[in-house]
Amino acid sequence: MFKLKHSAVSLIPVVLAALVAVVAMSTTAPGAAALRGVAGKLSLNAQAAGGGGGGGGVDSIAIPSATLTAKLAVTVTVTYTCRPAFDPSTNSFDVSFSSQVFSSVQERTFGKTVANGSGIAFGNAICDEGLAPTPTVNQATVLVAPDVFPASGPFKKGTAIANVQVFACPIVFVASGVQPPCDFGSSIGTIISIK
Repeated sequence: MFKLKHSAVSLIPVVLAALVAVVAMSTTAPGAAALRGVAGKLSLNAQAAGGGGGGGGVDSIAIPSATLTAKLAVTVTVTYTCRPAFDPSTNSFDVSFSSQVFSSVQERTFGKTVANGSGIAFGNAICDEGLAPTPTVNQATVLVAPDVFPASGPFKKGTAIANVQVFACPIVFVASGVQPPCDFGSSIGTIISIK
């Protein structure tokens, strides 16, 4: 377990360097054109960069669509699967979870101007990966509004970078006071196409 966490921590500088390189590349006209070309050809399914929790984690995080909303914000659709949590008080698996999906988006809009924003959606999830032959694919819709402070300009149609974090916790009342563990996962630096 320690080696896995150590490896994940070691990868953070590499992921951040790649993200900075992509953002820097998008500030030039040829770089932006290249990113648009790549984004048009890429599948937008992004595996979770890291999942965990006592239940096993959130997997297969994907962003199948992102649409411009009110000529200002971006509506991001996120899909994911998750694993059940073992409840020692009942000696069974819990599959009904409450969920929180957080998403942030960065997009170069005009010249050197970058639109930034984030949003969160709350809901429920069925976490049955490993129990069901075909795990339930959960979906959340996150409205990502431009930042208010410091003020960000509006998003526009085009290529952007999205980050997603998903947290899911069992919906159970535990008389013993020991809550079954939660699941979590993230997808960092996914190139999306806002339509």
